[in-house]
Amino acid sequence: MKNSFRNKMFAVTAAAVSSFLLLSGFDSTLTAEDVLEKSRGAWEQAGGFTAAVVADADLSIDVVAGEATQSLPIKGNADYEVQYIAEPFALSVCGNASGDAPAMGMAGGIEMDAYIVEQEDGSGISYIRMPITGDNAWHAATITAEDLSQMKEGLAAAMKGEAPADLNVSGIDLSGIIEQISGDMLLSSEPVSVDGVDCYEISKSIDGETLSGILSQVASSIPQAGLDEASLSAFQTLFSGLKADVFTDCSVEDFVPMYAEIDLSGSDFNTIGQMVGSMMGMGGSEDSTQVPQVNVAVNALKCTVSYYEVPEEITVPEEALMTEVETMISVSDLTGTDSTEPAAE
Repeated sequence: MKNSFRNKMFAVTAAAVSSFLLLSGFDSTLTAEDVLEKSRGAWEQAGGFTAAVVADADLSIDVVAGEATQSLPIKGNADYEVQYIAEPFALSVCGNASGDAPAMGMAGGIEMDAYIVEQEDGSGISYIRMPITGDNAWHAATITAEDLSQMKEGLAAAMKGEAPADLNVSGIDLSGIIEQISGDMLLSSEPVSVDGVDCYEISKSIDGETLSGILSQVASSIPQAGLDEASLSAFQTLFSGLKADVFTDCSVEDFVPMYAEIDLSGSDFNTIGQMVGSMMGMGGSEDSTQVPQVNVAVNALKCTVSYYEVPEEITVPEEALMTEVETMISVSDLTGTDSTEPAAE
C-alpha cells in the first residue's frame, strides 16, 4: 500500500514538473547540440547584439623563502560594452580595464573607446581614443574594403560557431579545434532564470590537457613560431592545471543568447608557481633550501557576458567624427605580406 501511494505521488510530481516545463516552453527532448544550433541560428537572424563584458581577477601569490613569507596580491577587472550591427556593419567597444599589483610596482587603468563603421564604398573608418600618457585625442584611420569584408565574415562565422571559410591559416584545422572545445556539452534538466527570462543552460568543462593539445596543433602548423619540443613540453606543464568551466544561457522562447561565462577559478596554478620558484633559485645553487616555494591561490578568475537587444544604431561621438583621418589600416601591411604579390625571397 505504501509503495502504491509513493508511486502515485512520484507520478503526480513528475506530471506537475513536466506540465511546468511545457508551459514555460522548455523542451526536455532537446540535446545541448540542438539548443546550441538553434541559438546560433537565432543570433545570426538577429543581426547584432549589445553585450556587457565583465572580467574579474583576484589572485594571491605567496613566496616562501626559508622562514620568510611574502604575499603578492594581484587584482584586476575589466568592464566593457560591445555593440554590433551586421548590416551596414558597425561595431563599438567602450569601457575600461584596471589592475593592481603593488608588490610588483604595477597599478593603474586603461580606458578605451573604439568604433568601426562601414562606408558606402565597402571600406571602413575606425575611431579610437585611448588616454595613455596624456593623449586624450581621437585617432581615425580607414580600413580597406577587403579587410573590412574579412572582418565582417569572421564575426558572422563566429556567431554561427564556424571557422571563417576564407581564413588563410595553413595547416590549422580550426573546425576541429571548435569541435574539441564545444564537444561533450551538458544541457540543464530545467530552465534557469536570467534577468527574469527562462533559459536553457549549456555547460562545458575544458581541461588543461585539451587546451595544451590545441596549442600543440597550432604550434606544429606554424613552424615560424619557433616552438620546439622542449617549449611545447613547458607549455603543456603550464596548462596542466588549468580548468575552464563554460556556461551559455539562451532564451527558452526564441533561443536568443542571454548570458555566457567562462570561469578559470577552479584552476590549479601551483605548477606554474613551482616553475617560477625554480627560476628564482639563488645563483643556480643545487641547495633546495635556497629555492623559494611559490604558492598561487585563485580567489576569482572569470569573464561574464550579458547579452541585450540589437542596438537600433551605433552613434559615433561628434568629437570623433571631426577627427582627420590619419592613416589606412591594412592587414597585409600589419603582417608584412601582400595578398596580390608573392613575398620576396
